[in-house]
Amino acid sequence: MSISRNLVRIIKIPLRDNKRDLAISIIAIIFTASLQMSIPYYLGLSIDKAFEGNIQQDLSITPFIQVGILVFVLSFARGVFHYFHMFTGEKIGQSIAFKLRKSYFDKLQNLSFSFHDTVHTGDLITKGIIDIEGVRLFVNTGILRFFLLGIFILTGAVLVLRIDLILGMLALSYIPFIGIVSSVTRLSLRQNWIRLQAQLGILTRVMDENLSGVRLVRSFMRQKYELQKFSIASSVVRKTTFKQIFIKSTSVSINSFMFLISMSLVIYFGALGVVDQTITIGELAALIAFMSILQGPVRHIGQLVNSIARASAASARLYDVLDQSVDVKNNEKSIKFNDPVEEIKIENLCFSYGKNEVLKNISFSANPKHSVGIVGPPGAGKTTLSRLLPRFYNLNSGRILLNGINIEDINLGHLRNSINLVDQDLFLFSDTFRENVRFGKPTADQEEIKSSTLKAHIYNHIDKLPERFETLIGERGVQLSGGQRQRLSVSRTFLYHSKVVIFDDSTSAIDTQTEKEIREEMNELGENISLIVIAHRISSVMNLDEILYLDNGTILERGSHKELIKLNGKYASLYKMQINPELRVK
Repeated sequence: MSISRNLVRIIKIPLRDNKRDLAISIIAIIFTASLQMSIPYYLGLSIDKAFEGNIQQDLSITPFIQVGILVFVLSFARGVFHYFHMFTGEKIGQSIAFKLRKSYFDKLQNLSFSFHDTVHTGDLITKGIIDIEGVRLFVNTGILRFFLLGIFILTGAVLVLRIDLILGMLALSYIPFIGIVSSVTRLSLRQNWIRLQAQLGILTRVMDENLSGVRLVRSFMRQKYELQKFSIASSVVRKTTFKQIFIKSTSVSINSFMFLISMSLVIYFGALGVVDQTITIGELAALIAFMSILQGPVRHIGQLVNSIARASAASARLYDVLDQSVDVKNNEKSIKFNDPVEEIKIENLCFSYGKNEVLKNISFSANPKHSVGIVGPPGAGKTTLSRLLPRFYNLNSGRILLNGINIEDINLGHLRNSINLVDQDLFLFSDTFRENVRFGKPTADQEEIKSSTLKAHIYNHIDKLPERFETLIGERGVQLSGGQRQRLSVSRTFLYHSKVVIFDDSTSAIDTQTEKEIREEMNELGENISLIVIAHRISSVMNLDEILYLDNGTILERGSHKELIKLNGKYASLYKMQINPELRVK
């Protein structure tokens, strides 16, 4: 999609959603410009009247006082209309920003994990903050300024040319030059602005990664290296910013020089005209006043062009995300699913990340009476499999069935209510224990929260804290140990009451005895719970009904713990490496 098309889409938003405010702002702009441009006209009349020699000495006020009162009234009226113009313009801008932020965030929530796997969070944050801000400013500095400048310059040109055609043309001669110089200069900033946005994204990324891994950095004493990396990224931003400043400063200096030349010529030839009586002093004063007033709007032509260029670049970056297709979504046949899961069945499942084939013809089933464990070396495809079951990605081929129904035909909300993944990449919010536990069930009362934390063996820790469940856990649970973080994450599962629960190495930091007790609590949740456990630790799966040994995307071995030990294959080798040989299988 072209940049111009993106900008048109932005302009259509107030035309569609803010018609009343837009109309008020445009009307206010017309009156603001008209009232301001009338001031030099009346000023010139008052000067000419004062020099006519017809002033009556018995009058209580002079023409200058009269025009002063008139100017005050006109200025006050202009101020009122300018207020409505600025207020409604800002209101429209904030409304557009609100809609874009909401749409942008909603889009990020629904885009597939394949998109998030390829885009850095820092870049997305930059687009969601800086680019939307650039679009918001475009309302006042672009759309509405276009009307304001147009009315200012058109009205001023007409009034100036009415005073004196030759002097008027001389007074207006700087306008095309400044307009062209400003426009060319501002347009030259477009690529620079695009580069700056990309560089700010990199800078954000460096800072985000440093703060997220601050403990790792200090553990390896790499503060100087990280500072150097940040300094390099910051220097690149500074260089690009300085280039922008140079271009802007040069443009302002050239424009000021051209205005002063034009003003000097008007004063010189105007003075000759006053001497020759081809123009009055009042008309000359009005011309100079018109030029002074028009100087500001003319200078803003470049800012208008810059605003358009910036908004074009920002909107292109925004719609690059907003126009992304949602791969994982409900189809037209999506059905509701609230039944107990009698069986989850995987048939000939294949999946790849691009050209990298990760899973090949995976088939197995689980049900409330048949729990499944999955083990294997790192990179075998275990985590990928766990994320396919709740349909975080679309399959390349094969099927996943709930009670014989393809999950692609099940409403995503209902599917994920039925399948709960306790991910190895567990995430905790920088909030209280209470809010973290009840994240999946915001309506949970205190008894439910207490019960779930007791089952996850984290309640005793929380109960000892001064503020108990209202205690803040720190940024992403930084104040908790690895085992405590995992138990807190598991407590959500007990509260959520899913029909299929998948543990993806989510109890690796929990001691074996506590893990066993958690599994027993899980079994007591009800006969309708299907359990799938993915683990590196044999002890986490050895008591399950069936164990799959996954390697290089394929199932090499399957059976119970006893059967796999007797097979004396990959699983048995892994068992021997992890378990004390003195232990005996019962």
